[in-house]
Amino acid sequence: MTIRPGCYLTLLPVLLLSACAGLPNPTLQNAAPRLEAEPAKISYLESDASQRADSRIGNDAYHMMVAELAFYQGNLDLAVEHYLMAAQSQNNPAIADRAMRIARYAGNLEAAIAAAERSLELSPDNLAAQQVIIAAYIQQGKTSEAARYLNNMIANSGLDDQTLFGNLLGLLATGENAAVALEVTYQAAQTYPEKAYAQYLHGMLSAQAGFAEEALSYLNKSLELQVIDGVHKVRAKILLKLGRSDEAIASLKQAAEERPDDKSIGLTYARLLVDVKQYERARIEFEKLYQKSPDDPDLLYALGLLALESQRLEDAEKYMLRLVELNVGEGRAQYYLGRIYESRKQLDEAIGWYRLVHQKEYYVDAGLRIAMLLGAANRIDEAREQLSLMRKDSQSSSTLIRTYMAEGEILSRAERFAEAKEVYDTALELAPGNIDLLFARGMAAERMGSLDIFEADINAILKIQPDNAHALNALGYTLADKTDRYEEAFNLLKRAVEILPDNAAILDSFGWVHYRLGRYDIAIELLRSALSMHYDSEIAAHLGEVLWVSGNRQEAKSVWAEALQKIPNDPLIRQVMQRLIK
Repeated sequence: MTIRPGCYLTLLPVLLLSACAGLPNPTLQNAAPRLEAEPAKISYLESDASQRADSRIGNDAYHMMVAELAFYQGNLDLAVEHYLMAAQSQNNPAIADRAMRIARYAGNLEAAIAAAERSLELSPDNLAAQQVIIAAYIQQGKTSEAARYLNNMIANSGLDDQTLFGNLLGLLATGENAAVALEVTYQAAQTYPEKAYAQYLHGMLSAQAGFAEEALSYLNKSLELQVIDGVHKVRAKILLKLGRSDEAIASLKQAAEERPDDKSIGLTYARLLVDVKQYERARIEFEKLYQKSPDDPDLLYALGLLALESQRLEDAEKYMLRLVELNVGEGRAQYYLGRIYESRKQLDEAIGWYRLVHQKEYYVDAGLRIAMLLGAANRIDEAREQLSLMRKDSQSSSTLIRTYMAEGEILSRAERFAEAKEVYDTALELAPGNIDLLFARGMAAERMGSLDIFEADINAILKIQPDNAHALNALGYTLADKTDRYEEAFNLLKRAVEILPDNAAILDSFGWVHYRLGRYDIAIELLRSALSMHYDSEIAAHLGEVLWVSGNRQEAKSVWAEALQKIPNDPLIRQVMQRLIK
């Protein structure tokens, strides 16, 4: 069929308004902020004395109709060709913008530049068109052309620097060809040394590209000229990355003191102190901010967490209850109130708060904590019912595994090892080869005396992860403690120590296998080292036993006495003393 251009003029508005907007952008999607390809809303064409009225309008209507239909059908090259022809013919900025957008989506850089230049002829202040040209030149690697347009944009824009450079940062930070973008912004920073935002722009892009020292240099230059929102925060992150945490803290402290009414700087400073684990100093800074904004949810939450971290439970409760009163957080405060009451050993109150948690981020953990608290109270059936309900409500494989792990742990703590093993069996049918489940089932089997199952499960882990130090430790210790396969145990534990040389539990096991091999002096040295790293009654029991057997009985009694002073009536210490002291 032959299409005559003039026949479809009256249909054009309908066709344009129904064009599809959802096609993907292969290359220039981020060329400029908010330049989505949306259905065209151009419902008229120009006709004036400078144009050949009917024939020109008819031809342009034809081009626009074909362009939109082609765009709708996914033929972007054809759409670009026809819309660009209409844009060059018509003195309508909206048509030029439409041509520019479609060319951009099509990844046709030359056409995008041509359409953008046409748009600028018709509307010289069109910021979006200038951005498209800059982005396209950068993508093409044309540094000088991009720099020329950028500098021209900076010189002639009627926008304030904050708006202009904010747009430019959004444009260049998400575009392609970062090396060219950096060179372009470097030239702008040199051309406009008096503009804080020009230094800021290059500094921010340098930071994004990983050039920390250069980023720091240009952000410092920007701060010498003007304080720009967010610069102190980025600068502090760079200093931390460079290992200069003291300088980051000092800089933000000074900024917070110089601008006491700038909440963003104060928050950045306080959060930095949290990041470097200076919790008490962070609390003081958050308290200062809180005095000015007592109902700020972020401040209440931060203060609540800091109080909880330092075990100031009354303060933590005060802040979290205020969040509940303000009805913000969707369960976040309720979750931490549960944690607070759990720390106080008020289990029913903790469970009550946990049951009020519905926010996805905390919901699963709250449910698991309910189950563990019920288990700790010897309400085993209730705990298992809680976990069963969670499994019914969840389609997440990770959540299912966590519920089975929790159920097995609850049963193991109740010394119902056979039932725990059955739970792990069921879970492993759903998640064969899961490392955590294999380890848990193996340990339950070991407590049952089923060393064959234990050994098979731990070896299955080591087949998947040969350097799993905890699996090596579990198998090595059990072989040393419950069999006479001492050399095999020694080799396993030697590997574990090589992988995690500063792990107290592994050093304890290594000391124990040396004891089994009759190497008492080495065993004592290793066990003392382990106990100095982490005071634990099992390590103390082992050290006391080796000292006793090696003839150092008075020292052995001292070790056990100290352990009983720290942990009265500890069963491990009592058992070894009853076994050795006749």
